[in-house]
Amino acid sequence: MDKIIELFKRDNFARGCGIEIIDVAPGFAECSMKITDNHLNGIGILMGGALFTLADYTFSIAANSHGVIGVTQEATISFLRRTTHGTVTAIARETSRNAKSGSYLVEVTNEAGEIIARVTGIAFFTGKKILKSPAVR
Repeated sequence: MDKIIELFKRDNFARGCGIEIIDVAPGFAECSMKITDNHLNGIGILMGGALFTLADYTFSIAANSHGVIGVTQEATISFLRRTTHGTVTAIARETSRNAKSGSYLVEVTNEAGEIIARVTGIAFFTGKKILKSPAVR
């Protein structure tokens, strides 16, 4: 798992959003993001794009956790509840997997443990192994 964590900690966009990796296991990932003013939209609630970024990043970690490069082929998000502050947490779980693709469910919760968004996604596996992390630019 160390190679996977190292690889994803180099994601400049996720780092800029304030996303932190909490846990990674085969077919599983958990990440969190503290909501700041930069994450809020014009009406003062967490921007859907920020929420999707957290969920997609967590999904990507879970999909790549077996050491084979996987990319998002499809993802659908349902926004279930609004939130304005605190920390949101995403947990991605693999629901099925074969050599070419995998299915994942990501649930994002607020600090009260309420599900605020749900993402279903399909990852395509390239067949290439993650041997080492790319150099930081």
